[in-house]
Amino acid sequence: MAERSLPLTHEDLLARPAREAERILAEIPFRDQLQLVLSTPWALRPRIITLSPLAEGLVRNLPPQELFLTLKAASTDDAIDLLSYAKGEQLQLLLDLDAWRKDRIVAERFMAWLVLFFEAGEDVVARWLEVADFDFLVAVLQRFLRVVKLPEDTELTEALDWLPPYTLDNVYFVEFKTEKFEFYFRRIIEIIRDREETYYYNLMEALIWELPSHVEEMAYRWRRGRLADHGIPDYFDALDIYAPLVGREPRRIDPRYLPGRVPEEEPRDTGTAFLPALAYPGAERFSEALRRITDPAQLDRLQRELAWITNKVLIVDHVNIDEISQVEDSLRKVLGYLNIGVEYLAGPDPEAGARVLETYFLEDIFRTAHTLIVGLRKKAREISSQEGLDPRVLRHLDEPYASYLRGVTVRDANRIRLYLPEKAGTDEEYRWFRELSEVRRVERILEEIGYWAVLIQKAFGTPPLWVAEIATARTNFLEPRDITWSALILTALSNWMETGEFRFAPLPAEKWPEVFRRLLEFHPEPQRNRFRPELEEKLHQNFRWLAQREFYYDRELTESFLRFVISRLEEELAFADPDQPPSPRYLRYILVRL
Repeated sequence: MAERSLPLTHEDLLARPAREAERILAEIPFRDQLQLVLSTPWALRPRIITLSPLAEGLVRNLPPQELFLTLKAASTDDAIDLLSYAKGEQLQLLLDLDAWRKDRIVAERFMAWLVLFFEAGEDVVARWLEVADFDFLVAVLQRFLRVVKLPEDTELTEALDWLPPYTLDNVYFVEFKTEKFEFYFRRIIEIIRDREETYYYNLMEALIWELPSHVEEMAYRWRRGRLADHGIPDYFDALDIYAPLVGREPRRIDPRYLPGRVPEEEPRDTGTAFLPALAYPGAERFSEALRRITDPAQLDRLQRELAWITNKVLIVDHVNIDEISQVEDSLRKVLGYLNIGVEYLAGPDPEAGARVLETYFLEDIFRTAHTLIVGLRKKAREISSQEGLDPRVLRHLDEPYASYLRGVTVRDANRIRLYLPEKAGTDEEYRWFRELSEVRRVERILEEIGYWAVLIQKAFGTPPLWVAEIATARTNFLEPRDITWSALILTALSNWMETGEFRFAPLPAEKWPEVFRRLLEFHPEPQRNRFRPELEEKLHQNFRWLAQREFYYDRELTESFLRFVISRLEEELAFADPDQPPSPRYLRYILVRL
């Protein structure tokens, strides 16, 4: 964010022939090469790195999480090439990031990385072993092998029958628990003994005597400290990212504790991930506010805080970091929440947005947005708990209302999503909230649902009464879910037109043609048929009378949903011929006895 402009972009570089790209990179200072790599999407980074004559330096200066995500996005061959350059500390941090689930080692994840280390070369494995956390090494080796020490008063020839077959010194004998992994652990033991015999003996003794639960706990503590040094929180520390900000203002920044200015000639500290998330659309208010900040100390703080809260979200949401698309989705979530938080705290003024970023911690801006979004779930739950309301009424809610409600009534507050009607039926029909207007829109929809849930029950009774109407007669509705709120209202209207009684009951099939012609104003194509205005007014009058008598009357909420109901019928019969009524068998919003 605070970096100066680069002489070219990754798109420009990769569009050129390889030799020309190599020549250009060779002329660029190392600092600019590193910035170019960090601003490049993860999947494309290996191509940039391998074009550079300083490839090893670039890999060794990548923050651990950026190296991790680059490796995850790369092909296996590219990942092996990059690992061959990595420092031992980076290799250990890769394991710290991916070989744990909360406070427990995941043996399968460790083995996946160990195999890659060996593929990159035994010198890579040796590099890792030079810096490997001793407790972590003991904890993982105890999962895969068992060590037995020859008793001091026992002859070797007498003990060979019961000792494990593998030994390097006729003192410690090793049994490999999984045959297919024997090669890897045999070589680890041999590399350690060749490097330092004292370390080897200490390791063998620890494998025999250390209690697995204790050594894993110690490994976890060391891992937690290493990750914190790189701006990556522990799972239990990360949980507070979703703590609500209720009844208090976000914490204010004390300018005295801002990072100092970095001299231009000194390389920037790359200990914190750069996060190319800022390139994603959908966070215009946040991005605009960010562009207005010029203080390098503030920009440096914001970069570090962005990495910090993104890491928290990745950890708490249990994102599968093997899937880069899931990581990118979490980055969009972070930006969306920051966008909402800035807009909520700053209002419409772009300059005020910059002041918000300079005044408050990003984590509290994120939590402000999360508190607003969780408020939607609370509002949704209050709907079904209204006094006297049968919650089953909500099962018959029309789309898209039902999907909006479903998106905010998930069990976990960090999974609340916005429903996108235009994406219905696709993998993209739900996404994270990213604008304050979206929160307000769903808030308004929930208010409408809560209001009409009561009116629907007042008008038509509870769902068992509705279902009885299709259970005792042959109708065009085949199952209870076909009965929607729109169907209740439009069927009742059709009956009122024939009998003067506004109730949900099957309309006789022979009455359908007459009702059809009385419902609509017909127009030749390409114009659409329209619901008769006088019927719309009758509907409104009916529900206004009901609301005033049984509940309370809200003109906006009443008209909004009735307009929606009418639009359903208009869409279904938009181009129907008045002389050829559609078959009642296929009607979706009017119940007909066949």
